[in-house]
Parts: sequence; structure tokens; C-alpha cells
Amino acid sequence: MNLSMLRRNYSKPYSLKYQLIIILFISSLTPLILIGSISYVSMYAILQNKAEGGVQSNLHQVRISLEDTIGQLNHTSQQLAFDGRVGKNLESYLSADLYEKKRLNDDIRSELSLIHFTNPTLGLMFYYFANDNQKLFENFNVRDDDILKLPVLIRFDKITYYGPHRSLNPIDGNEVLSILRKVELPDRDDVYVYIETNFKLAESIIKDNDQFGGHLVHLIVDNNGKVVYSENTADFPVGSSAAAARKKQAPSGGYYMFEETSNQSWKVMAAVPEWVYKLEINRWIKQFAMFAVLTLAVSGCLAWLIWRAVYRPLNVLNADIRSVKHNYEHFPVRQSQISEFAVIYREFADMRRRIFELIEEVEQKEKGKALLEVEKLMTQINPHFIHNTLDTVRWLARAHGQKEIDRLVSMLNKVLYYNLGKGGPARIRDEIEALRHYVELQGIRYHFQFEVHIHANPRALELPIPRFILQPLVENALYHGMEDQGAIEVVVKEDGPAHVLIEVKDNGEGMSQEEIDRLMLDDNPERRLVGLGIGLQYVYRMVKFQFGPDASFHIESTKGEGTTVRLRLPVAESEHAS
Repeated sequence: MNLSMLRRNYSKPYSLKYQLIIILFISSLTPLILIGSISYVSMYAILQNKAEGGVQSNLHQVRISLEDTIGQLNHTSQQLAFDGRVGKNLESYLSADLYEKKRLNDDIRSELSLIHFTNPTLGLMFYYFANDNQKLFENFNVRDDDILKLPVLIRFDKITYYGPHRSLNPIDGNEVLSILRKVELPDRDDVYVYIETNFKLAESIIKDNDQFGGHLVHLIVDNNGKVVYSENTADFPVGSSAAAARKKQAPSGGYYMFEETSNQSWKVMAAVPEWVYKLEINRWIKQFAMFAVLTLAVSGCLAWLIWRAVYRPLNVLNADIRSVKHNYEHFPVRQSQISEFAVIYREFADMRRRIFELIEEVEQKEKGKALLEVEKLMTQINPHFIHNTLDTVRWLARAHGQKEIDRLVSMLNKVLYYNLGKGGPARIRDEIEALRHYVELQGIRYHFQFEVHIHANPRALELPIPRFILQPLVENALYHGMEDQGAIEVVVKEDGPAHVLIEVKDNGEGMSQEEIDRLMLDDNPERRLVGLGIGLQYVYRMVKFQFGPDASFHIESTKGEGTTVRLRLPVAESEHAS
């Protein structure tokens, strides 16, 4: 495909309807993109901060609740250890006789019941004898599980905290926190006190703070970085490391991970599924997308309405333009409710009227030009007959020895042949030659003495000039300027790069301005008496029709001083260069 074809394809016009739709679509889409981008960044930051703040707040509450619960377990276990009243009774119980044991058993159980009553957050509690695997003073039934295999949360010298695990109470089965504290007895080194939280305490601590509809996954990590509790064992198995859990971080793992460390170095971690974390963001994006689609649909409707409002007046205007093209002269008066189109209709009506006026003016000019051609043709009726007749006269004169008549007829024949000849423009050289023959003939005709001086620039001799220009101007000078004697001066010269200037001056009687105006009138009968009946009027009209405003024709005359006819004609650049 060449460059011209590309340009034609590139400049192919498009329908106003589609341009309006595209412009309104872009004008609607651009602010949507800008506002949407700014809103997306802002809303994403706000919703992200909200989600992160919710998770961090949840973790903080879980950590505080777990620390408080562990603190309560620690405080209660202190009361049941050796330095408390119950611990002292336990020491006495182990060394007492049967009767004393019965009393101490009642006292210990009474104390345990009081402690349980005053601490409603506590559940199962008992003393554990590790060597015998014996459990004493339990306030509820105890499952026969190995306590030492429970998930350790924190381990100190004499205290072990267990993370959330299933209660040892067989009728409970809920997640609890527990503590195993060594009881300092002088005679035994295997005695511990075991205390659990009450039913569902651990679960309530963790899940009551879930702000994500149950999709938040809580993890509890011990001070060694090992997961001791997980709400999703499939993705975060118990016993795995916290580092492995962090590898689930979005976007590769599909979770957003958060954590908070307690003052005992254990951690609470939260894993939020990526789709849950971005749920509000995605919901906002969908709402904005629906709003954008609705806005674009409204823009399309507006484009259609605007196109419809503009198309009908344009269609009417197009029909009027076509009617002008086909030269229909009768048009209806157009009205429009849109002020701009009302102005266009009015301006177009004025333009249409002016066009037909110009057409009529051109037609009148063409008729005048045609009339001029007819007048010229009338001078060329049967030119061969005239030439043949003059040749016959010339040969008769020569046969009878009339040399003067022979010379006169010969010059007349040359003048008529040039003036009545057909063809386009002549050269200035030819026009001057014909003028010389004409002047010689007129010298025989008139009974007064006159002289004609011709001054032509050599460079101007070859310039083209309309045929039959100089003779009518000189003839006018003879007819209107001289009665006794005088001189006529013809000057031909270049005037600038593209014009030729012709001046015909006489020193005769001159004319008034009224006489000049009367001479130039179309219906002036005097001009038909001049020369061949064409005269000065022919030159003026020929210049006017052939060159229009590019040429000028002026007559300057003063009574008693003479007359000057100045003619300025354009010359084609190519012809002038040659």
C-alpha cells in the first residue's frame, strides 16, 4: 500500500453519530477512570486498614483474654499448692490416719468447692500423683488420658501451661486451657495440681472475637515457635512451626497472616483467607463497576439523543444544499427550535439568494460577451469576398499603371486581413505592424497633417496581446482629438513582472469628463461611426470580459491639451518568460 492510499484511508470521514458516541464515551470514561483510580487507591487503603485493624484488634483481645485466663489459672494453682491452705491440708491428708483422712477429705473438697464457686471461669481441677497415675479430689469425672501429652503452651520450672485442648472431663468435650503446677510436699516429689478453665471458655475467648464470619483462623504458638492450637489443621497442622505458617502468606499461599506476642513469649496468630480479606474491597469494586456501566449506558443514551437532535436539522440542511446543487430556485422557509440551527438556516437562505443573484449576474455577463462576439463576427461576414474583391481592384490598378491605387489597396488588404483574421492573441510586434498600415491608410483619407510615433520596448515586442487593440485606440485619437494637425504617441512597455502597459497620447482638443462617459456608453450611437463600428467601446468591453479585475482601462483628457488612453494588461508568466 503506497503513501497516497494510506493518506486516503487515514482521511476517511466518519459519521457524526459515531463521533458523538465516541466523544461522549471518552468524556464519560475519562473521569470514571480518574475518579475510579483515586477512589480505588483510597478505598483500598481504607478497607485494608479496616481489615488489618479488625484482625489486630481481634488478636489483641484474644491475647489479653488468654493472658487473663492464664493469670487466673496461675493464681488459683498457687492456692492449691503447698504454700496455700489446701496444700497444707493435702500434706496432712497424706500422712493422717483413716478418721483424720475423712475429715481432711471433707475440708479439702469444701475448699475446692469454695474456690470453684468464687472462680466461675474454672472447670475441672484435681491433684495428680504422677508416680501412681492417681487423681484425687477431682470435682468432676476425669478421663483416663495422659496429662503429660497435652499440648504445652508455656513450660517453666514447676509450672506447665497447656494450650487449648479437649477437656479431660468426659461430659464436656470442649476446648479448654489448663495448668499443671507442682505441689511442694516434703515427702513426695510427684504431686501436681491440675486446673482447667470452664466449659467453652477457650472457644469463647477465640471465636467470640471473630469479625470475619467464622473465616478467621486462629493459631496459638508456644514460646518455641511450635503451633499448639489451630482452627484449621489441614492448612496449619498442630505441631508445625510458625515459620511454615507464615509461608501461607498471600498472594502465593492465599492467606493474610497477623500475629501478636504475649509477655511470656507465646504468640497468637491469625490467618485470614485472601478472598475474605478482600471481600469488602471486591464488593466495592463490583458496585463501582455497575455504576460505571450505568454511567456509560446513560452517556450512550445522551449521545443518541444529541445525535437525533443534531441529525434532523443537518439532514434538512443537506437536502437544501442538494437542492441548490440541482439548481432548484424555490425553497421552503426553514425554522428550528435550536438557535444555532436557526442562524444557520437564515445564513444559508441569504447565501442561497446571493448565489442565484451571482448566477443571474454571470448569465447577464455571458449574454453581453456573446453580444460582443456577435458584433465582432458581423465585421467578419464573408471576409474572403472582401479580400478577393480588393485583390481584383489591385490587379486592375496595376494593369492600368495606377501604382498609388495598387499600394493603397495592398495596405488596406493587409489591414483587413489582420483585423478580420481568426485565432487567439497576437504578438505586440504584429499589432504594431498592422497599426502602421492603418496609419498610412488614414494619412491618405484625412486632409490634415498628423504624425504617429510608436515607442515599443524591444523586450515587449514578443509579448502576447489580444488582437485588434491598438488600432481602435489610435482611431479614437484621430476621430475625437484632431481637426487640423497634431501628433499621436503610442508607448508599449513592460509594467512589472506580469503586466504590459499601453499608452496612446494625442495633443488634440481633448474631451470633458461628460464626453468620455458618453463615449463609453453601450447605447451611444456615435461609437458606431468610429473605424469599423467597434472602436473604443470594443476595447473596453473586451478587456473587461477577458481579464476582469486583473486589467485596467483609463482615459485622461483635458480640454485644449489632449487625451491619454492608458491600458494595463496581464501577461501569463510562462509567456512572459519566453
